[in-house]
Amino acid sequence: RRKPLQPPTPQASKLFAVVSVLVQKLPHQHSLFIYKLAPPTMADDNTLVDIIVDIVNLLVELYLAHVIKPFLSFHEKFYKKLNAVLRTILDNAESVPKWFTANSITYARTWMIIPCLVLLVKGFTVLPCLIVLAVDFGDFLDGVVARYWVDRKQIDALGGEVEKPSNEDKPEMASSWIVSHREKNYGGFIDAVCDKAFVIPCWISLLSSVPSASHLRNFQFIVLWGLILTETASGCIRFRAYCTSTGVPSPVVKGLDFSTSAVKADHIGKAKQTFEMLGTALFMIPLLRYAGLLLLTAAVPLAYESVRRKIKKRVVYVDGTTKDFDHATLKFWKQAKGMGSKLIVGIVGTDTDMINNASASDSVDSVLSNAPSKLTLNFLSEIGVDFVVCGVGQSESVVSAELADAKRCLVIVDDNKAVPMEMKNLKSE
Repeated sequence: RRKPLQPPTPQASKLFAVVSVLVQKLPHQHSLFIYKLAPPTMADDNTLVDIIVDIVNLLVELYLAHVIKPFLSFHEKFYKKLNAVLRTILDNAESVPKWFTANSITYARTWMIIPCLVLLVKGFTVLPCLIVLAVDFGDFLDGVVARYWVDRKQIDALGGEVEKPSNEDKPEMASSWIVSHREKNYGGFIDAVCDKAFVIPCWISLLSSVPSASHLRNFQFIVLWGLILTETASGCIRFRAYCTSTGVPSPVVKGLDFSTSAVKADHIGKAKQTFEMLGTALFMIPLLRYAGLLLLTAAVPLAYESVRRKIKKRVVYVDGTTKDFDHATLKFWKQAKGMGSKLIVGIVGTDTDMINNASASDSVDSVLSNAPSKLTLNFLSEIGVDFVVCGVGQSESVVSAELADAKRCLVIVDDNKAVPMEMKNLKSE
């Protein structure tokens, strides 16, 4: 007996809908058949390029949900055990040199690109392969070392001497929010940039090693150039984000999935790193070239998804009608900007001081005067806003009930957490 058909997944339904619209837009003489798979979910003014991009995005999402997600369970188990082994070695060591830091490991493995390229030019294959594997291991090791030194500092702080109170009359220098934020996030930033600084030159060098008479020659060029371009774009975007950071970490949204994906962003990065480094190492050895090509091909959708998430547009709106313009207001705007790609501050009325204060903030992209005192879904659609961000106690006065029911209003309940308006009771958890 046949088993009953299972309902399609949400990703598959979206894909069917987009394909249906695409087929309907093709000329009749080129359309062999038209299936009404699902109601169209796209606007009629979308171009053919927009539809193709949507199809690619949905195919990548299906790939993440049905291929990458099962792989991550094995990936997590392996690296969890490796992390435990390395951490035990560090904890049991009599003394760990102070120069043995995460950043020093990052710099050291980046400089390994020089001997790796020299050996590739000289015609060696095994030694460059081992260097790539060693660099990949170093990428994991610097994370373990970073966590070790953080825990070590906390232990030393608890068991150290009590600091003497500072003299109130003595001048004291304090770092700004932006400087403190960049110093705190420098390790993660330089780690990602150095990964790309190592692997991209390797791929450029490997372009010349593709045999002219080999099978899938053009496909190898497409895969390598695809990775080179996407990782270069990813590095530029990350560099720009670091240099233009607001100085305040954005809250983590609870109760609402911002990514709308089956796989989290950090998991995509881990899988991408494994496929890229292992695939590059195997691609250097002629006998294992096609195994490496398979892994590099698997990394292409992950690299694409990584870039797509970094450039995804999300417009955020906040109500800036306030006479108390102080550091708390600036911090709130910086937090809201960190939750999206564009921040609009609405001012009820035409108060010149309020408008100028909002315009002077580096976190604000646009200022809207004569904004409504009560926000509705129609208003958000008119100005192209995705979410409204409010502070505790502010949401009831500016947000309508329909906006809250649609989960388009996020309330920042503390520095580390934001929730949909209807879930504000999570603050007490």
